[in-house]
Amino acid sequence: MFKLIIVDDNKYERMGIKQAVDWGALDIEVVGTFANGAEALAGVGELHPDLIVTDIAMPMMNGIALAERVRDQYPDIKIIFTSCHSDFEFAKSAVNLGVYGYVLKPIISGELESAVRSVLGEMTERERRERERAGMLRQLEGMLPLVQEQFFKEMLLGNFRDERDIRERIGFLQVSVPDNSSFAVLALDVREKVESTGGESSRSVVDTYYQSYTIKKAVNALERGAAFDAVSGESDESPRPDSNSERPGLVSAYPVQMAGDSFAVLLFGESEQFLQTAVDLHLIITERLDRSVTIGISEASSSLSAMAELYRQARQAALTTFYEGSSPIIVYSEIEDRAERSPFDAMPGLESLYGDVKVLLSYGGEEVIDEFLDKYMSLPGGGFPHESYIKVFSYLTLNLVNVLLEEANKSLKELLGEESADWSNFNVPAPAPAREARVWLRRIFVTLRESLAERNPTKNQKVIDQIRDIIGQRYGEALTIEDISKSVYLSGRHANHIFKKETGQTIFDYLIDYRIGIAKGLLKERDSKVAVVAEAVGYVNTSYFCLAFKKNVGMTPAEYKNKSMLR
Repeated sequence: MFKLIIVDDNKYERMGIKQAVDWGALDIEVVGTFANGAEALAGVGELHPDLIVTDIAMPMMNGIALAERVRDQYPDIKIIFTSCHSDFEFAKSAVNLGVYGYVLKPIISGELESAVRSVLGEMTERERRERERAGMLRQLEGMLPLVQEQFFKEMLLGNFRDERDIRERIGFLQVSVPDNSSFAVLALDVREKVESTGGESSRSVVDTYYQSYTIKKAVNALERGAAFDAVSGESDESPRPDSNSERPGLVSAYPVQMAGDSFAVLLFGESEQFLQTAVDLHLIITERLDRSVTIGISEASSSLSAMAELYRQARQAALTTFYEGSSPIIVYSEIEDRAERSPFDAMPGLESLYGDVKVLLSYGGEEVIDEFLDKYMSLPGGGFPHESYIKVFSYLTLNLVNVLLEEANKSLKELLGEESADWSNFNVPAPAPAREARVWLRRIFVTLRESLAERNPTKNQKVIDQIRDIIGQRYGEALTIEDISKSVYLSGRHANHIFKKETGQTIFDYLIDYRIGIAKGLLKERDSKVAVVAEAVGYVNTSYFCLAFKKNVGMTPAEYKNKSMLR
């Protein structure tokens, strides 16, 4: 029942109000009567009424003052004023206090009941909404993992980008994110093993749901010690924590199914643990599912609003062509080529532009030329940079072309004619110069490619030899595609394209093969340790090394070492 208190300085009128209406029939209980606003306010905290019927003119504290205090302290309580005609103008201030009714004295029971019923209708609706909300919250608590997953999916797709809004939502969804923690995203692609299916999928609906259940359960069951032992195959040499203890530094991991065979995992914790987590997760999943699993790892960030970008990085790593099956775990920082980022808000770096122009003159077809122009002469979403940028960029590019041609004892004038490269020919009102300049530069590069001799195979071989030399000298370092490509003055994409065209392998596949070959020799030494060998060939994470070794050799480093000792 709803609770009501009556406030009036006239005891007969208090009793009259109490008896004027059949309160029980309205599902209302009169829980108290008071002679003034001060007494009523003191009783509100103890009686918790839903409704107050109060006179306006009273000693000590009148009805207006009472309404003001109630509004500030108990905003959900509804108030109905009673008053004689002389107080009517005074009662108009009640509009600003949220008063829900006004009944003139002498009180007529029908008018009072009508005012109360009007308030009850709103109170009943409010109570219904509160019950509905409470029920929703109870349901939400029961399906919290699903709601969390849906929110994370939307966040990864870029639907939430405001840091404060995201933190409020994850707080409501009971996601624990400690202050100063780092965040990263894993992208998991799960596929049939071609050799086991002949290239055709034979999965049932049950298998599909079982896969999703298994992957999500695996994320929640990460145990560093058990996974590390199983990957490395070592029991004495590798330090490991108790398998029942929580992973040091890892706060939490949340799985998200983005599509049928595509998953993401949000990691909250210390960035040093993210690679180990990916290794452990790969092991757990491949042990429970006879499937091929590739994991891409994003960079770490301290901003939740960066999750969409982190997911993009992880997906790019998982789908990269720099690896072709030689590594099931790919770190975004290893494949990112910063030289390929489009510098639309400033002039490009001279070294980067020099390398790209060199590619155009040495290896670039029309597709590569268009890619170059898109990179430096287009804005995200379409459009062109400012005319001053276009002009300076065009002059700079042509000067670099001249430098490269002079190295081959050629020149622009010789290949294109006296006026072909003259910017003044395109001195037309904005925004045409940008569009015209792109057409102009494209024609210059196409003409140059046609004028120059066909691609010299010895140039390709020189690039291949340089890349092999770099890997041979620096295989023990944490090499990235940018490190290698910058050394040969090419973009990562083109360096990888040339290398694969001539050798049949991507650069990183060759790097892994080279490292594994060195590792084999080191493991044959009687006193060698797996962890030391891993570090010597450029792997800072021993589990990651063990996984790559087993993928390429068919056995763990410990098994290979033991087998070598028996010979």
